Amino acid sequence: MVGIRTQRGRSRARTHRSWAVFVAGLVLSAAPLLAFVAPSSPASAASATLFASPTGVSFGDVPLGTLAVQGFFLQNTGFVDETINFPLSGFPITGDVNDFGVAPDPTCQPTPSTTIDIAPGGVCTIDVVFAPGALGSRNATVTIQGSTGSSVTLNLSGTGGTGYYEVDSRGDVMPTGDALYFGDTGGTPLNHPVVGIAPTGDDGGYWLVASDGGVFSYGDASFHGSMGGTPLNKPVVGMAATPDGGGYWQVASDGGIFAFGDAPFYGSTGNIHLNQPIVGMAATPHGGGYWMVASDGGIFSFGDAPFLGSMGGTPLNQPIVGIAPTPQGGGYWMAASDGGIFNFGNADFFGSMGGKPLNAPIVGLAANVT
Repeated sequence: MVGIRTQRGRSRARTHRSWAVFVAGLVLSAAPLLAFVAPSSPASAASATLFASPTGVSFGDVPLGTLAVQGFFLQNTGFVDETINFPLSGFPITGDVNDFGVAPDPTCQPTPSTTIDIAPGGVCTIDVVFAPGALGSRNATVTIQGSTGSSVTLNLSGTGGTGYYEVDSRGDVMPTGDALYFGDTGGTPLNHPVVGIAPTGDDGGYWLVASDGGVFSYGDASFHGSMGGTPLNKPVVGMAATPDGGGYWQVASDGGIFAFGDAPFYGSTGNIHLNQPIVGMAATPHGGGYWMVASDGGIFSFGDAPFLGSMGGTPLNQPIVGIAPTPQGGGYWMAASDGGIFNFGNADFFGSMGGKPLNAPIVGLAANVT
């Protein structure tokens, strides 16, 4: 497969597959192929010419860590006995070559021949795979050169997407970007206010945590335990989940860490004097560390979590209340109680609730990532 990069991650609806499986049994995505309409026959015989329909493939928004597949038709429009052939590897890509892959559909892949032969009037389906490796617009072109000298060039495009959740003290969840909504505690009487949110590793659900350490699960989020009903030195202010969703951490305002399920302990600020209280935490994408953030935007890193900047020492309109990492762990967002967003490293800005009326203050932030 030309130009495709192996991705590590899980998808809500699709997962990455090996090249062998892709060639042997690829099933096209739900997006239908455009109906192929062959050009009308000329009055006299024409030389063999490649014709593609459609002339470009656009995937739209695709979350990082997932894979999307579409296809196009390739036809030999000649009306003389002249077969067009090209090698199986004859799909050179230029542009964002690591984000796209092109290969013949199994229905027109010859065995054991190393070339694809299209007879006059014949049609072959070509599959295009998009697996975005970065946020934002991704573009490439593929050129197919036939044996008769005829060729076609198609434009390939897609957007690497992500999103995040904001949650208020009542447990109202507000998704942004391509983050999905699975429910919340808004309108439900609570013993203690909600203080944080953490998504599952496959973006199919999330947990909410209250200040007493009580946990509420939504979507495919499983319950692994909580601090609810246990006396605490300081209230819980946030939580983060392990990549496989098999565990999570809770953090208290003094930086104390409580680990559940398969979440390991990497350290805390429980015995360190803090200028401002801890208000949230986030785990690295592979679960090898975590960040804590204080109300002034100060950052504390543990395990393999890198320090990428902070708001410590910078005047803020409202205090910081949460933090969330980017898919690769090369950046993070912070959220303030008014919904303002601050981005660091490779974290892009997608919008915020800053300056908009809120029923209750923002108390947490979680990214929809894999």
